Formats: sequence, C-alpha cells, structure tokens
Amino acid sequence: FVATTYSLIGSVYNRMGKYLEALAEYKRSLNMILAVYGTDKPHPFVATTYSLIGSVYNRMGKYLEALAEYKRSLNMILAVYGTDKPHPFVATTYS
Repeated sequence: FVATTYSLIGSVYNRMGKYLEALAEYKRSLNMILAVYGTDKPHPFVATTYSLIGSVYNRMGKYLEALAEYKRSLNMILAVYGTDKPHPFVATTYS
C-alpha cells in the first residue's frame, strides 16, 4: 500500500509537470516494490512502475530514456505472461 501511495503521488507530480519530483516518487515506489518482490523474478508491479517512469521521461522529452523504460516494462510483462497466448496486460503495454 505504501509503494502504491508513492506511485500515486508521482502521478500527481507528473500531471502537474513536476517531472523530477514524479521520478523521485516513482523510483521510491520501485525500490519498495523490489524490496518486497525481489529482483530475481519478473513481477507485474515492477513492470508497471518502469512504464510509469518511462511516461515521465516521455513528457520531459527524454525519448531515449522513455523508450528504454518502456522496453524494460514490456520485456518484463512478456516474461511474466508469455508470448504464446494473448493477455490484456501485454496488450496495454504495447499501447
């Protein structure tokens, strides 16, 4: 719940155009999620947070950084859900 709250705060900062603050909150959320779920196995919450970080870089005009985070998110989602059958979370990651 705490990691989710950090993420929500990051979303508000992102919408306000306070991108550095948004990144700080998303990264705080990511660190907490990684502490809970670990770094050795892909997890959807981690992938979602990478995507959120990518959205901030995108809004900042840092497109290469955004692309890297979006690809990291997509690769993790594919590792979790696979590529052999469709999954809604994979589809939303592509959008």
